[in-house]
Amino acid sequence: MSMLKGDYREHKSRMSSRIKMVLGSVTAIAAIVMVVAVTILANQKPNRHVAAEKAADTTAAEAPAAKTEISSKWETLDSSNKKTSDQLNFWHMYDEDEEKTTVVPESKKELKDDKVEEPLPEETVSDNESLSDNEAEEGIDLSAQSLSRNSISGNFFDQNELSVGEPSFVPIISELKKNTLLKENFRMNGIFKEYTVNEAKTSYTGIDVSKYQGDIDWEKVSESGIDYAMIRMGARGYTSGKIIVDDHFDKNMAGCSENGIKTGIYFFSQAVTPEEAIEEANYCVAAIQNYKVEYPIVFDSEEVVNDSYRTQNIPPKQMSAVAQAFCNTISMYGYTPMIAATKKQFASRFEIGDIEAYDWWLFDTDETTVFPYRFNMWQYSKTGSIEGIVGAVDLDISFIDYSAK
Repeated sequence: MSMLKGDYREHKSRMSSRIKMVLGSVTAIAAIVMVVAVTILANQKPNRHVAAEKAADTTAAEAPAAKTEISSKWETLDSSNKKTSDQLNFWHMYDEDEEKTTVVPESKKELKDDKVEEPLPEETVSDNESLSDNEAEEGIDLSAQSLSRNSISGNFFDQNELSVGEPSFVPIISELKKNTLLKENFRMNGIFKEYTVNEAKTSYTGIDVSKYQGDIDWEKVSESGIDYAMIRMGARGYTSGKIIVDDHFDKNMAGCSENGIKTGIYFFSQAVTPEEAIEEANYCVAAIQNYKVEYPIVFDSEEVVNDSYRTQNIPPKQMSAVAQAFCNTISMYGYTPMIAATKKQFASRFEIGDIEAYDWWLFDTDETTVFPYRFNMWQYSKTGSIEGIVGAVDLDISFIDYSAK
């Protein structure tokens, strides 16, 4: 009996040891599994982040910064300091010593790092400069005597405005969408150009303004019959590359809002890469977070008068890629993008077929434009005079009611 009790105790002890050993092993295995799982999860996050960055790099236009991020940038500016990049360190792209000094020009002309409103004198282009080799060999006569400057002449049009003096005929690209507006459907209502169908007005009357119009009485502007206004948001300095906010942007946006005038905005770009264009588009979107913008957000990249500037030697293909990046970014935020240019800039500065998908704002002060391609808005005068604005103002006509889109 004593032996049986001893065997039982020994068996019970061995079983207890085995149970403890099993429980210890299970606990150890569970701990190892948990450590491995946590390690895998921790390593997946940066991998996804890297993958997302690589995917973004492969797109034609990189995804813009989140609205919350760009909004916070704009919110750091109050009404007293939305001035220039010199007051906003986070906007600086280059060192201070790269900034060129400039004296304030007379007659409110633009500073070196701001938009130049004066039209650039067009250069004389030799007759065969814009022709293909075959056309040049065939000896097509493109002299002003043989082709009419104020109408489309066969397969050519004069890309210079009549006021420039010198003709510059270029071939018309047959594949692009054509201008279908009829000359006889235009009429003047005082100083405003209107477009009609069956004698009924189908166009919309607008102006475009910047700080150079000074303080505007928007109530009087509204009473004068203006439907919409294109407000300059800012510019990239054409020497320094710094972004500058138009001094009157917020004041003009608020004035339009309070007086029932629909708004769009434009940015004078000097972007030389798609990345810079995306940055400009992001700032435009950040700037309008507190406003209702129904008309387009415009990429406006013009030549600069009598000075060297960042974009002057960019090939047309690259210029179109920059414009595409800006417009695609604006589209991703749900706004309507637009590209603004003169006849010559559209015809010669861009690879025009690459930007056909976007709306165009044409700058042309000829009484009747001979621009052969489809455009959606037309700045037809730089010398308008309306109540509420001291001095000259640009006059525009839109063939689309963007607020209804």
